[in-house]
Amino acid sequence: MLGFKKSFYFHSMWCLLAWYYTEYIEALRSTSLQSTAIPNARRAHQHLKNKHKERVRHLCLSSQEYYEAQQWELFRQYQAKGSWRGNWITYDYMGDIVDSSLASVVYNNEPDNTNIITQVHQVVTDSSTSDCSTCFDSEHVRSFPVAQYTKGSLRKLRLASVGMVNGPTVLKSGIMATELILSYGDGRVRVIFQHGPAYNTKNEDDTNGLPSGLKFIRALVSREALRFRPPSPESEHEHPPPPGNPKFCRPVPPYQWYKKWKGTSTTWGENRGGEELWQLDAMEEADAWHGRPTGDTLNVWSMRLPGGILIQCPRFIASSLITSAEEDLFAIATETMRLAWLPEDDHLLRVEASVLAMDTPLLDDESGQVIGFVPPRLTFLRTDVLVNGGELEGVSLLERQQQQDQERLDKSRSDQSKEIILPNIDDSHW
Repeated sequence: MLGFKKSFYFHSMWCLLAWYYTEYIEALRSTSLQSTAIPNARRAHQHLKNKHKERVRHLCLSSQEYYEAQQWELFRQYQAKGSWRGNWITYDYMGDIVDSSLASVVYNNEPDNTNIITQVHQVVTDSSTSDCSTCFDSEHVRSFPVAQYTKGSLRKLRLASVGMVNGPTVLKSGIMATELILSYGDGRVRVIFQHGPAYNTKNEDDTNGLPSGLKFIRALVSREALRFRPPSPESEHEHPPPPGNPKFCRPVPPYQWYKKWKGTSTTWGENRGGEELWQLDAMEEADAWHGRPTGDTLNVWSMRLPGGILIQCPRFIASSLITSAEEDLFAIATETMRLAWLPEDDHLLRVEASVLAMDTPLLDDESGQVIGFVPPRLTFLRTDVLVNGGELEGVSLLERQQQQDQERLDKSRSDQSKEIILPNIDDSHW
């Protein structure tokens, strides 16, 4: 991956070094330091150190303010654009649809203050359709206030280009919810992964009654658009979306994912000091996870949905108190949740979020026993905006995977045949 990196942090450090060198030269000149003027040199050095501390504090504040302003602009540009109407579909662990409802995610600007955005959910509880050409359809909507956002106070939201992550958030029921969103034109795809506490009844003494991890429960997928009606085959047939806007109800063949994708990648890490922008001229095979719909390990729950949508999340997130693998699922401390979307045939959007959960136990002050865990947090975020750069050359990834599976099977059979040792009839000790 060839790329470049834009970081306000590194720019500030170079400015700081240049300023430090200039101030040091001016301090030497103003005090007329000589080899015997040790007290004056010490006073000048102390004065320079004080000014250096103030400059570092100013640069840190400027960098934080710049990042908060950048997050606010991304939120207003790609997410807080009005009323997102869609169909909220809930899938269980087996991939079956257990619930479906028409709802909207509404972002409203306060009338007296445009720097405050309020999020409201409107769920359709009842609707009636009229057969008369001069009448209108009616809906009964129930509104739920969700949150209020301001510049510098986006709560659990983290944005990178057209992607956004909300969470991870622990609900009152103990379920951990992580929301991933990709926006394109007048449409977006929103996915919520939910993991609930799982208990190991065989080794209750090892966990002191605490859950041994978090197991995937359900996923909510919503195709939303800034349109008069939620996306549906009928609405898109009557009013086809213009170019630059997604068409949710269209056939997407599996081979459409396997292209030479190129574009930009925006990353954020909790220890990186800000966002970084990379240019992708070519994508490595290991990085093309959208071409492996079932994931890379057994601990991946995935679904490929109509309209060019792929979702992946961990089946099980083990706590730090469990040292052995359960159910042949090898869990690690940091787990990744992914969403890939083909809004148009030649455009691919991807977002992936790494979550750290149940890693640091909380100890009781008196007994020293484990009573809980530190709340989960987001450690890494990446958003890719890619376009089709041509067809892949050589063998496809699917054929290559089948060839590797066949080679692995042949090797396993060969190893088993070597374990069968026949007696040597020419040996004298027989």
